[in-house]
Amino acid sequence: MRKVLLLLLAGLLVACDHPLDIVGEGDILSASGDRDCLLSDARSGAANCVHNTVTGDYQEAYYAVPHGGWRFHRWANYCATPRHAYCKFDIPAHWVAEFAGVEVPALVAIFREVTNVGLESLFIGHSFFDPFARGMPGHALAAGFADHTQEIFFAGGDNGAPEALWNNATRRAQIQAVLDGGNIELFGMTYFPTYPGMTGYYNWVDYALAQNPDTRFFIAMPWLPFPESMTAEQYQSNWELAHPAVTHNIVDDLRAKYPGVDFFCVPYGQAAVELRTLFAAGNLPDVEAMLNGPLPSIFNDALGHADTILVDLGRLVWLRALYDVDLAGYDPGFGYITDLSAIATAIMDGHDPVYDAPYH
Repeated sequence: MRKVLLLLLAGLLVACDHPLDIVGEGDILSASGDRDCLLSDARSGAANCVHNTVTGDYQEAYYAVPHGGWRFHRWANYCATPRHAYCKFDIPAHWVAEFAGVEVPALVAIFREVTNVGLESLFIGHSFFDPFARGMPGHALAAGFADHTQEIFFAGGDNGAPEALWNNATRRAQIQAVLDGGNIELFGMTYFPTYPGMTGYYNWVDYALAQNPDTRFFIAMPWLPFPESMTAEQYQSNWELAHPAVTHNIVDDLRAKYPGVDFFCVPYGQAAVELRTLFAAGNLPDVEAMLNGPLPSIFNDALGHADTILVDLGRLVWLRALYDVDLAGYDPGFGYITDLSAIATAIMDGHDPVYDAPYH
């Protein structure tokens, strides 16, 4: 009897738990049939999901099976090909024993609704970013995305860069409090050259994914400041060099560090370039000055803050970038002579599609 008890204890000592979790609506089925985690199990905290205890060799394949109206998106935390609907484990007993008593990350199956009716969003940035975020609720609703919700956190200048907001203890706590609800699906950040590194982006992405593994992220780089210091041709050329060199590189870096997570960019800074080019050619009848009115202008000061027409055009770029809205069939109700919807469409059609949001 004592020998049997010792053997049982030895078995427990080399066991480890590999939790299974589900985001959205679907089930995790196992090839063996012994490690299934149904959605109802996950929601009730059943042991087969919360613990999923492993002893000896861990040889199992898991399959993600969506419920009606949902589709499988990806696995989180494991799997070399996270977008495949199966995930295989072949771990020898000595490695299982190595992790005995250690809490390992859960295998998470992420499902998304087939029909996107709006995302719970969080936007953080500065004054070249904030006005565009603020226009999204009205545009999203008008475009049919009634479930779009959002929180915005603003700080002026370089204080609105991701790293600066992370380093600001008060702001960080406020933003984290929103993320802590676990409901944020879309997280938008901007760029400021004072903080050229990736630290701020990594910190926010790590924290957001820990609260909701299905958070998707975008980087939105604004137009170049001090527009009057350049000709229209120089302004366009400098933007065409800066945007991919900065924003696309940030997205590439994040995609490499977080495989399977959605990262994309919103090229709304080009809205300023297009308006500036039209104005220089005498083809922008809605504007009477390039900057600093009081007449209708593109920019309202020498630094280059957006006046009304630039805000309106940039918001259309955001709407197309975030929700893939066909702007040709969308009436923003602006009343301009200039067809801003056509310009926004051209901006997005001309953007490298590799860096657009995956609308699937």
